[in-house]
This record gives sequence, structure tokens and C-alpha cells, in this order.
Amino acid sequence: MKKIIFIISIVILFGLTFLLFFKNYAIPGTVIVLNGPSGSGKSSIQKEFQKLMMPNLWVKVGIDNLFDSVMPDITPENMHFWQSSNLIRWVEESKNKEDNKIITLFVGEQGEKVVYAMNSAIAAYVQNGCNVIVDYIAYDQKWLKDLEKKLHSFNTYYVAVEIPLEILEQREQARGTSPVGHARSHYFSAYGDKKYDLKVNSAENSAQEIAHQLKQLIEK
Repeated sequence: MKKIIFIISIVILFGLTFLLFFKNYAIPGTVIVLNGPSGSGKSSIQKEFQKLMMPNLWVKVGIDNLFDSVMPDITPENMHFWQSSNLIRWVEESKNKEDNKIITLFVGEQGEKVVYAMNSAIAAYVQNGCNVIVDYIAYDQKWLKDLEKKLHSFNTYYVAVEIPLEILEQREQARGTSPVGHARSHYFSAYGDKKYDLKVNSAENSAQEIAHQLKQLIEK
């Protein structure tokens, strides 16, 4: 009888411990990282994928809402400050040998802290059980390597969103949300030498079609 009481007590104690210390534990979610140049259609893919996966919730986050939107606005009045201080981020206009305009984003020391915080925030969403689809632009390959490090223990898929430069610049001019020449500044470097789980082409396929490709990828 004493042995039975002892076993029951251990079971009860274990159960109470589990409730106290693990009641807020969440099974980590899955994350899809869409990496590609500005204007390549990543945000449209995010929206279509969210609709496709309902009622299973996928959260869309990324470079716009976790990096750009949290920064002070750059205006003609404060442009000189950002350029001279190298603190946060600024843009610079130049031209290449073919006389194409290039609008380059530069990120200073404090701005890079925001980048790494963005990567940590993405990982935090996943750690807390959210499925996440990320709009990412690897302006610097060390940004992507930091993200990989923070997501290494989670179920993560890396997808390159590709598009011909000519079509990308036509989109850039038509939509007017970023200056013409910005996508060109990082078009040839954004993908790096990473091995991607999937490469999609947003010129050949619609956002809806690519969303279905992503669904097939994660359901293999």
C-alpha cells in the first residue's frame, strides 16, 4: 500500500510540475523565408499564401513591417544628418557604366541592430507557435546568415523569388512605391550563394500559383 501511495504521489507531483512550468509551452511553428529583390512580388505571395492556408493561420512579417516601418522617415531636411552620421540608414543615387540609375540603401551601425532585432522577432513568432511567411531582402548576406542561425532549430524553408531585371524595373516604375534603380542596386547580390529549398519565378507565375507551389513544398 505504501508503495502505491508513493507512486501516486510522484505522478501527482510530476503533473503539478508540468502544469506550473510548461503550461505556456507552444510547439514551434513553421517558417517560410521569401528572399528576393525589392518589387519581386513577395508581399503579394504572402497574401495569397495566407488565403490559401486558411483556416490555418500564417503570419506575414518581414523587411517592411519589422525594419523599414520602425525607422524615422528620411526627408530632404534630415538626409544630410543620416549620411554624415552613419547611424541608421540612408539612400544614395549613382549610375553604372551603362548609365543606369542605381538607388542604394546603406545601413549604419544602429540600423544593423534593428536588422538583427528583426531576425530575432521572426524567430520569436515561430518559437511561440506561429506559422510565419517572411518577406526578406538580404541587402547584406550576413543578415541572412544571422537569420539562418536564429531559425536553425525550427522547421524552415528558404525560397528564392526570382524575376528578370527588365521586368522588375518595369514593375518598379509602374507601382512607384520605391524609386526606380533601387532593385538594381541589390538584384545581383540578394540571393548570395545559398542553396534554396525552392526557386520561384514571379514573372512566369502569378502570386496565387506560387502560393500553391509553397503549399506543395511544405506538405511533401
